[in-house]
Amino acid sequence: MDLQDAPGGVGEDEVARQRMKHRVAVLNRPVPGRPATTLGQLADEALAATTLTGGPGGVAQYLADGGHSQATIEQILGCLDLPAPAPRMDGALCASLVPSPGQQRLRTLAHLEALLRKD
Repeated sequence: MDLQDAPGGVGEDEVARQRMKHRVAVLNRPVPGRPATTLGQLADEALAATTLTGGPGGVAQYLADGGHSQATIEQILGCLDLPAPAPRMDGALCASLVPSPGQQRLRTLAHLEALLRKD
């Protein structure tokens, strides 16, 4: 993002100026794990790579595929004024919602212990 072209002062209120200052500060932060790259540079890279897919889903997916954390993805989407994409129910997420046999055994044991304490 070209931080030099940030709008300034004329007709803007103080809140808008503070938001712009905050956005510039966030975009100038280094990317976690890649200190030579700023969040602004990564945002430009993500936008350029997702021009065909477009939207927040494309940017978020590009960043996730690059191994970036959810916090980094949310910061970049916020600075680009893109909404966070709706979470998808993929196989791994659905599997995590179903208790494993070990979890089910622990729940059964806890339930049985609670019944024994009542007696």
